[in-house]
Amino acid sequence: RQFMASSTASVLNSLKALAVPLVWCSAWTNLSVLVTPLFMMQVLDRVVPSGNLNTLALLGLLALIALITNALIEFFRDQALGKTANWVEESCASCLLTGGQRGQADRLRDVATLRDFLSGRGALSLLDLPFVPLFLGALFLIHSYFLILALGATLVLGVLNLLAHTLGSTPEDAARQARESSLASLRGLEREGPAATLMSIGQNLAARYLRALLSHGVNDRQAARLRNLFGALTRFLRTSIQIGTLSLGAALVTTGDLTAGGMIGASIVLGKTIGILEGAISGARQVGAAHAAAKALRQTESAEPRLGTHIADLSGALKAENLTYPRGGGAPPRIERLGFRLAAGECLAILGESGSGKSTLLHALSGIDPAPIGNTFYDESDVRTLSAATRDAVIGYVPQQAQILDGTIAENIARFSAERDDEKVLEAARLAGIHGMVSALPLAYETDLGATPYLLSAGQKQRLAFARAVYEPPRYLFLDEPNALLDHNGERQLGDAIRRLKSMGTTIVLTAHRMGIVNLADQVLVLERGRAIEYGARAEILGRMANGHRRLKVPLSGGALQDLSDWVARQFVRDGDEAFTQRATVVATELYNFARKNGPESRERLLAFEFRFIDDHTCSITLTEARKTQMEAKIHKVKAQVDLQGFSTDDLPEDEASLAMVFQLADNVAHSSKEGSSALCARITHNLPSPQVVQ
Repeated sequence: RQFMASSTASVLNSLKALAVPLVWCSAWTNLSVLVTPLFMMQVLDRVVPSGNLNTLALLGLLALIALITNALIEFFRDQALGKTANWVEESCASCLLTGGQRGQADRLRDVATLRDFLSGRGALSLLDLPFVPLFLGALFLIHSYFLILALGATLVLGVLNLLAHTLGSTPEDAARQARESSLASLRGLEREGPAATLMSIGQNLAARYLRALLSHGVNDRQAARLRNLFGALTRFLRTSIQIGTLSLGAALVTTGDLTAGGMIGASIVLGKTIGILEGAISGARQVGAAHAAAKALRQTESAEPRLGTHIADLSGALKAENLTYPRGGGAPPRIERLGFRLAAGECLAILGESGSGKSTLLHALSGIDPAPIGNTFYDESDVRTLSAATRDAVIGYVPQQAQILDGTIAENIARFSAERDDEKVLEAARLAGIHGMVSALPLAYETDLGATPYLLSAGQKQRLAFARAVYEPPRYLFLDEPNALLDHNGERQLGDAIRRLKSMGTTIVLTAHRMGIVNLADQVLVLERGRAIEYGARAEILGRMANGHRRLKVPLSGGALQDLSDWVARQFVRDGDEAFTQRATVVATELYNFARKNGPESRERLLAFEFRFIDDHTCSITLTEARKTQMEAKIHKVKAQVDLQGFSTDDLPEDEASLAMVFQLADNVAHSSKEGSSALCARITHNLPSPQVVQ
């Protein structure tokens, strides 16, 4: 157990050292089988005829000593095999889990197969098999007929076992597949949860489960009939061999070709021989499975554990150089020649359509799956060269789909650490904004999420994953669409957490489809098919991106008003701008209503709107129409009405009421006209007094 293996192949190679001791133990235990037949032969052929009790006592003592020695050797042999099986499992699992190989689940199943072989009857049968010739030789020395009987019985047992395997494998495989299908249906029901009651999903999955259960029952009964049939035949043959052996021995004793002791001895030796051969035949599949498992483990490329460099304190600076991740097969790379720099405490937002390479870039930057070409530097150290302890201490990561494991909330936040720090658990929960939600649960942080899988919503699980990522305060935090499943309140709390982490010097890289947290970024990188098409300061990039989206022409149709409202709402990407957005949307809507009532009701008529941010707290919405209107007169009239004390829109026509609403919500309303066109501009300042000036 003190031997530290560097690879699964070295673990298996070390088993060769056990071969010689195990063979010697098996030699003794198999030779001890001859103690009983030799004792019986001596008693029946010497003691009984002579009546010498002293000889009987001596023979009994010698036999007892041999049997006690055999029992001790068998005990230590079985203990050695059991400990070896456990050591092989622990060592191989350690190599596989620390080496970073993929496909670990299959290899761990191979390890379990090998462990079962070493700790079960398979290894003992294999160790006993080389001594079968010894027993066959003993039978030949007693009488050649016994050797012929043993070989014939072995042949018949082998044929029966082969038939049982051939005929029973088909229904057994079908029963196993049906069982797996039924379990898959149950897992589907569990995953769907309460939603399974809708759209007949639950009924269909339940019907599928019952069909699979019925199929399993049919095939399992057929396989059971075959097992029972061949089991009965095997037991019949075993008993027949015993009776046949005694009958053959009695016949030979009658003819004077064998003594009574030889008859009893032959019966015992032949029974042991048949038992070893039968065990070897029935265990052939287990031996084959163990051999295949060992071969697969030997061929496993055991990557050396990445020791890396331990760096006690990283500043948070991040640099990517020429990151390229080939796709293979001649397809375009997932990401291609990407590079940028971030100072400590800065935030980068990565934008792009689905499949543009955002998650691939995030994996490369975080070291989860480093890009084969290019480098990611934390300060001046490549992420590949950092030790596991350093990476664990400085990196936090939240995936798109948060996987919450079975265990308590506290265990999930603490990453299932055996040395959980409850103070750090609480701090991480407060930072993620889930402390109140967790505290309201009956068991609070000790709530078992495995027993209550539907207790938390998808958004709450996402925030729990965020708390897990900041349990150890990270120097670098990577967030893959962290607000995708959050409501407005959750998004606001996420924004607060990001601001606090930035103030603590944490460098943050996030991907996003929803723009609610992009306003927190210092820099923005826009990807398209793995390439950077935009990179720079947030205001500059978002301004360029919005240029083509801040002008809108709408007809006088039924859906135009909704299109206008949605367009205005899309201009606001900051967290906390809900009131600002609502105010601007109402202004745009009332401008539309005012213009609609001051002109012909024609579908060919188009109203042009332009949206512009003047600064972080002020925006303007301009309505332009390519025709001369009588707006100016109405503007002065409505302005005068609004300034009157006790003013009410109930006293105004519909178009003037809409314009009055614009005056009440906007801080500045201006009208201008040029040849063949007129424009009305409303300026809105958020959280400031609203003086109204008419130009």
